Amino acid sequence: MVWLSRLCLVLIFLCFSRQGISQNLVRAEAGVLNARDWKFQDKSLPLSGYWTFYDRQLLSPEQLDANIIRGIDRFFPGLWNKDTDDKERTEYGTYALRVLLPDSVHKLAVEIPQLYCSYTLWANGLKVASAGRVDSTEQTSIPKWVYQTTSFSVNPKDTLSLVLQISNFHHHKGGAKDAILLGNPNQVTHHVSRSITVNVVQALILLLAGLAFLIVYFAQRQKAILFFALLSLTWSVRCMFSNLYPVVTFYPNIDWQLLVKVEYFSLYFGIIWASLFLHHVLNKFSSQIVTYTIVVLNVLFSIYTLFTPVLIFSQWISLYLAVAGVTVLYAGILIVRGLLMDHAGSWFLVGGIITGIVMFGYDILAYNTAFHYNYMFLSTGYLMIFLLTAIGLFFQLGILKSKGKRSDVLTYDDLFKNSGS
Repeated sequence: MVWLSRLCLVLIFLCFSRQGISQNLVRAEAGVLNARDWKFQDKSLPLSGYWTFYDRQLLSPEQLDANIIRGIDRFFPGLWNKDTDDKERTEYGTYALRVLLPDSVHKLAVEIPQLYCSYTLWANGLKVASAGRVDSTEQTSIPKWVYQTTSFSVNPKDTLSLVLQISNFHHHKGGAKDAILLGNPNQVTHHVSRSITVNVVQALILLLAGLAFLIVYFAQRQKAILFFALLSLTWSVRCMFSNLYPVVTFYPNIDWQLLVKVEYFSLYFGIIWASLFLHHVLNKFSSQIVTYTIVVLNVLFSIYTLFTPVLIFSQWISLYLAVAGVTVLYAGILIVRGLLMDHAGSWFLVGGIITGIVMFGYDILAYNTAFHYNYMFLSTGYLMIFLLTAIGLFFQLGILKSKGKRSDVLTYDDLFKNSGS
């Protein structure tokens, strides 16, 4: 079914087109962002650009108003361990930004993503948001990741002074990966609640799908079905423990170390199940050595993550992403070989695997701050992966039937005839 591949390509094109179009054209310079011409009723404004930064100083709005301390221009958002001029690790600091607003704006809201790893935000001298406890020592600071919004009145009406304290003693990264968004309160609140709801719905769908495929596995005893079921269940957990971290909405006091470790485990085991699934589906072309090397590496990363704190194992995420990138490349090679040998035959399977490669690649790039996450695109793409593969199973079970003499659908019997049970 050619239309499926075209649909995947259209989805990818629209996402990246939107990313390019939505790049912020208004940028802060020297701690001032001129947003007098910004239409806040239409869309939110990313507060990116050069904020004034006070390295290794936790300053209150009152101290900054005194104008007795000089800061430096530093780009926000930015990760400290990537843009620090000296070799000494930045562990805490204060950002300040003055936003010049249209006279018609009376109330605004901010959408605050995950920051590394605790923060406090003031707007015009009033504390409006916080996560964890900001402090100057590891013993007294408390990390917390939460995606949240908060609204406030603007007074004086034409100027907004923001002060943001961040401290990080618990993660290899520091600072901010994504920009804070400033916008209309109703739009900001709706955007975040909708994004979190989509993640929760995605998690529930994958949970039910995983349980259903487990039942199918016990009936048919095909290993590929088992690994697909485990992949669905693992990714269901990941939906709750990554990106927007919806689990924090339901359990605000969840242990931060546990939260981060579950996020990493879901990635490791997701790749394990995906590799084994591909190996059994494309057994004719897959290398057992490569597959189990990927599995062993992910098991080793899992053990290391289990027995070390976040500050230690998060230092190796770049190495792990290299391993993940090789896995994505290997999956692409398998698909190409299968297509050239006319083995795949099913646009459902091919579309699902190609979408999986693209989505995982997008996830890796966005994690490394190449661009901001589009969470709706991410959730839709991952659901499409599982949906396309599940449709193939529905054909095998006879729930769906192909019309016409010639079928483009490769059934699971075709896929498994060369794989062990």
